[in-house]
Amino acid sequence: MNLSLATQQTLEFDKLREEIALRAGSTLGKEEILSMLPSDDVGVIKQRTTPVLETIRMIAFDDPITLTPVPDIRASVEACRTPGAMLSVPELLLIGEVLYGSRRIHNYVAKRREKYPALNELTTTLTLEPNLEEALSSALEPGTETVRDSASPTLQKFRRQIEQVRGSIKEKVEALAGSLTETVLQDRLVTLRNGRHVIPVRENQKGAVQGIVHDQSQSGQTLFIEPMVSVEMGNRLRQLEHAEKQEVDRILRMLTERVAIAHDSIQQNLKVLVRFDVIYAKAIYCNELDCTEPVFNDRGQFELRGARHPLLANRMRSEEREKDLIPLEISLGGNTFWTLILTGPNAGGKTVALKTVGLLTLMAQSGLPIPARENSELPVLKGVFADIGDKQSIENDLSTFSSHASNLAAICDQANKDSLVLLDEVGSSTDPDQGSALAMSLLGLLTERGTRTIATTHHGALKAFAHNTEGIENGSMAFDANTLEPTFLLRLKVPGSSYAFEIARRFGIPSNVVDKAAEIAGSTVGRVESLIQDLDETYRAYAEQLELTEIERKETAERREILQKRLADIEERERKLKQAAEEEANRILSGANALIEKTVADIRESNADKSSIRSAHDAIADAKAKLQRSLDSAPVPTIEVYPGDRVFVNRLGKEGTVINEPSNSGRTLVEIGALRVEVSPGEVEVRQRARTAVTKKPPKVVVDRDDSISLDVDLRGLTFDEASDVVDRYLDDLSMADMERATIIHGKGTGALRQKIGDFLKKHPLVRDQRLGNPAEGGAGVTIVELDTNK
Repeated sequence: MNLSLATQQTLEFDKLREEIALRAGSTLGKEEILSMLPSDDVGVIKQRTTPVLETIRMIAFDDPITLTPVPDIRASVEACRTPGAMLSVPELLLIGEVLYGSRRIHNYVAKRREKYPALNELTTTLTLEPNLEEALSSALEPGTETVRDSASPTLQKFRRQIEQVRGSIKEKVEALAGSLTETVLQDRLVTLRNGRHVIPVRENQKGAVQGIVHDQSQSGQTLFIEPMVSVEMGNRLRQLEHAEKQEVDRILRMLTERVAIAHDSIQQNLKVLVRFDVIYAKAIYCNELDCTEPVFNDRGQFELRGARHPLLANRMRSEEREKDLIPLEISLGGNTFWTLILTGPNAGGKTVALKTVGLLTLMAQSGLPIPARENSELPVLKGVFADIGDKQSIENDLSTFSSHASNLAAICDQANKDSLVLLDEVGSSTDPDQGSALAMSLLGLLTERGTRTIATTHHGALKAFAHNTEGIENGSMAFDANTLEPTFLLRLKVPGSSYAFEIARRFGIPSNVVDKAAEIAGSTVGRVESLIQDLDETYRAYAEQLELTEIERKETAERREILQKRLADIEERERKLKQAAEEEANRILSGANALIEKTVADIRESNADKSSIRSAHDAIADAKAKLQRSLDSAPVPTIEVYPGDRVFVNRLGKEGTVINEPSNSGRTLVEIGALRVEVSPGEVEVRQRARTAVTKKPPKVVVDRDDSISLDVDLRGLTFDEASDVVDRYLDDLSMADMERATIIHGKGTGALRQKIGDFLKKHPLVRDQRLGNPAEGGAGVTIVELDTNK
């Protein structure tokens, strides 16, 4: 890809790489991420993106895996190939870490190979070296970075002898020190000098101790003497220590030779671990920003949906201000338009929009998911160019405009139909008229080439240029004219006003100065700005109406779905009712057939003549046919009622109000006074359709549709005065309906309501008896009432 270092820095691609590198666990991984560059090969991009996406899923949904740091062992592995080479314990320990990490990652991914095929393809190139890993682990002690005693029997023997000799020497020297007077010794503490046990002797008493002087104090007043009684043993100790070192070196050389044998596989494992570290760091970063995989198209089309600048999004996430970030919606390219001119006031988000498009393009072509909604589309570009910000160079004797001109010259020379060009404040930093003319010419050239171009400007002439030129479109960053605050929303096909005079007034520039400026600008400029602001208001109103229309459309779709479901439920209820009717008919017919057979048998037993039997058969057959016709023509009872409908309940002979939607079985609740009666399909007649749904729901009373009637009224949450009034009306309605038994639900609570309701029922003329419910009925939370039907 044609991507200069300056463009990388302008679009902050270098900062993006630095943020991702912070998530890497190894120096080698950080180095690889910091050198990451985009590709213009779709195959390469896909190859980079797929394992990152798999790792994001792994982080989000799978068992966690803790990655161990990947040490840089390249020099050590290469050094071990030299004949007679001996790696140090720390070097061998690091190689062991690489082998351990290789085994863990290989086994983790291998168990999930079907879920993560790309990661599996990567980790299958790992070569496990269990024998070498075990040899290093058993021979080396990580905590002290030493060779373990158990590395060989010989080493273990030498170290045991060394400890024994050291112990003996210390005992002898301490015994001698204990026998000497304080006039001879400076201190009774036995110390080590040059690996020898010595005692501190006063310099003027050195003749009192026979031995070898190994050191003296800075003042010269104390000599550190190894007594002759321990010299021989000290010599023996030196011999053993030398033998120990030779055995340690032998073990290290042996381990180094084994590493040399596995050189190629260790080097390959190191590469894979670093690659996995890089992928994991990318996945962590992209997962934190809720990134998604972009769709690449060959139409040169940009369709960014809900796009966010990654660096800005990450900063606001760390500040817990993610909700304040306004996503970017932008379309560009394809068969519509190739150049977008963005206008609007300063600090309105134009430059951020430019950088967002550019940086997300570089991210996507580097194999990274992007912070945008799913199905965002991008073309695969072969070049990205950006001229953003003031770049005055004193060192190179370049003014701001000269710097811009230098960049624009390179863009004219290199940009083509497979390029993206981002221009901030195009035509600025020079005479406005000449700058506008230069910008129009440049944008016209890029548009003719089919170069995807986004440019920001304050030049009013460019707004008209975009409106009148094919392939170029206006766009603006929305601005609230009432509050004079940016909204950071990008709107296509609408130019934006700079609001320079309004903002100037807000920040305290005297009104007479602003008015004079408007007068100098001229009536034409004023009319254009006024027209744009009016258009802005119209657009805002249109957008609000469009949003309301979309909400209504969704609500209509939801209602349609509810009605379709309701129709399906009704059809299902009809099917079940018809099936039940048919089953009942078959049962009746079966009973009739059995009766016929018994009747015929009885006739034969009574010796009836054949003509009588035939006549009986004909009569029965005729009755069966009539019954079948009646069953076939019987309508399936259905109920088409809705909350608020006034209906007549046939079996009760009373009128009530429907208070809920029919259930799946077709039954619904009807309120009759204080009662709520559950009725079946066909048991009601609609008297009056409701205009609005019933929302107020009084205490519930349910009456089953069959002859075994179960009634209840719920008093929970009511005061006693409210409850007694409900119970009184409830008992009257039950009496009128000839109901003999009811359940009053008052709850357990403190028992106060239960006690007062019990006293109330004792005095009620319609109550014959009462009792608390048994456990199956609700226990002490309900009272069962027996009514006196003779009253």
